[in-house]
Amino acid sequence: MNAVPGARVARRRAGRAAAWLAGCLLIVLGWLSTSVALAASAAGGETAPDLSFKHALFAPAAGAMPPREGWTAVRLPDNWRRSHPRLAGFAWYRIPFDLHAPPEQPMVLFVPHVALAAEFWLNGSLLNPGVRFDGPDGSLGARMADEPVHLILPTGLFRSGRNVLEIRLQGSEKVRSGLSAIRLAPEHAVRSSWRWRYAMQVVIPYAMLVVLGAALCFLAAHIWLQRRLTVVHLLLMVAVISTTSYTFLELPIMRGEEQTVRVGITTSMYWMLCVFGYRMSGVRIRGLLWVIHISSALTLLAALALTIAGEASDRLWLITWLHVAVRAVVVALLLRHAWQRRSTKLALLGLTAALWLVTIAQSNLILMELLPWDAFRWSIVGAAPFCVVLLFFFAERFILDRDKAASEQRAAIQAERNRILQDMHDGMGSHLITALHLARREDVNRAELARTIEESLQDLRLIIDSLDLTEQDLLPLLGNLRFRLAPRLRALGITLEWDVRPPLPELDYLTPDSALAVLRIVQEAINNALQHAAPTHIRLSARADGDAVYVQVVDDGRGFDGAPRSTGSRGLSGMRLRAARLQAALSIDSSSAGTEVTLRLPVSLHAVGGEMARGFAWRRTGAA
Repeated sequence: MNAVPGARVARRRAGRAAAWLAGCLLIVLGWLSTSVALAASAAGGETAPDLSFKHALFAPAAGAMPPREGWTAVRLPDNWRRSHPRLAGFAWYRIPFDLHAPPEQPMVLFVPHVALAAEFWLNGSLLNPGVRFDGPDGSLGARMADEPVHLILPTGLFRSGRNVLEIRLQGSEKVRSGLSAIRLAPEHAVRSSWRWRYAMQVVIPYAMLVVLGAALCFLAAHIWLQRRLTVVHLLLMVAVISTTSYTFLELPIMRGEEQTVRVGITTSMYWMLCVFGYRMSGVRIRGLLWVIHISSALTLLAALALTIAGEASDRLWLITWLHVAVRAVVVALLLRHAWQRRSTKLALLGLTAALWLVTIAQSNLILMELLPWDAFRWSIVGAAPFCVVLLFFFAERFILDRDKAASEQRAAIQAERNRILQDMHDGMGSHLITALHLARREDVNRAELARTIEESLQDLRLIIDSLDLTEQDLLPLLGNLRFRLAPRLRALGITLEWDVRPPLPELDYLTPDSALAVLRIVQEAINNALQHAAPTHIRLSARADGDAVYVQVVDDGRGFDGAPRSTGSRGLSGMRLRAARLQAALSIDSSSAGTEVTLRLPVSLHAVGGEMARGFAWRRTGAA
């Protein structure tokens, strides 16, 4: 009855949390857009040189100073793969320009895209010292392609008349190298362009790191609450970690091998996300899962083979087109499932995945030289919406799991209270009522009254012992029973032999409820012997044998044949009923030499756990 309202409350809480996170994201985006607008509006009314350089002189040279000859004219942006196909190493660019007078305010040198790394010189002064180039041993240097160049130039660096801007650039035939068009202008004139590019290339990737870190925390909390790590959970964790490592990982390897590692990491990530998306889609197309596995494995093997053949470069990304097509199929299935279920959450997940897929295709088109060399690559930025939706998805799962766990805990506490009350009502309560009726009779048999009260106390002790459960260990329960029985049997002149062979394996189904059932079976076997067999010796034994634990009660009293010694809930029928609910086996062998009661308890009940749970639920509700 309370499950539906509880689920609604949990969904409302999850919705509020998601709305709060979305609000924070909108505030950040609003701040960025406002800053850009203010920067654009601030550009009016001021006059200063605003120069855009789209032509330069070019000369390959390995020296630390520009060469005196060998200069040729090039157009910016300059794509080395087209204009200098086999060039690798260093080259110089020279851009002369004239000024009537030095500017009255500092200027900004803005270069949207540089690959791989470059030093900028103005009139012989180095503008960006400390640039780390790739080493002769192949060690990686700075990754200037990931951030636009924004250098503030003091007015003292400029001259009246001829000025010379020179760029020393290091490139590689393994990675797209070159120089984009250059702009030299006042800070307010390039502020909006630079901020936009900086936000896209630097701020959003770092924000993705925060979002993915939060998503990973929520996923870990979800796994912890579920108390189990499934394949889907593992795939999601690897995917999130892979995305983070792709964005920020720097490896001590050469440029070509770096591309191989990145292709391997991202393909593995997309592989796992495809499996996750396919399972989320709720559609089962025969062979599609194998297509995902085979296409992913072929992409990885092809990248490895090209690397071994010495062809490792950023063109390795072009072999992922097949996998892009497979991802498109999975995204389509996810969107179809979202439409059928009218699920906003799945629709957002599918739409952001589709957007990410489009930006990946755009990056591949740039590598194929079908788009301008210095065009902005949207693949990392395109992943941001998907990561935000993934964060909301995991956050919602965490909130729902937390509320579900709290609800289950409250239900378990209430169920345990009901069980204790029921056990006291059925056992000790019935004994006390019988004792009360006997006490009110004038012809009461004092021995029978004492026995009834003793049975009531025994039942109370059994309930207490069942609650004092050490994990799922049967040995402490039997030890407590021995401690309580020994004085009573000694007073009756009966020897109790303790024959327990530790260690006993843990029983995965042993709860206070099932523990009480085991104790009552053993207690009833001993009570039957005391009431009907007049024994002088009782042996309580327990041992493990294979996948079961055997508990035996053996007495040397009068045996019986045929009908049981007693009837009712405290007789053999009650013992058999409790054993059946435990999914255990109960055998009774009796002869003139005594009686042997054997209870076989399986170590694990995974296959029949539901049956046992239904049996105990029936006892708790039906016995009232």
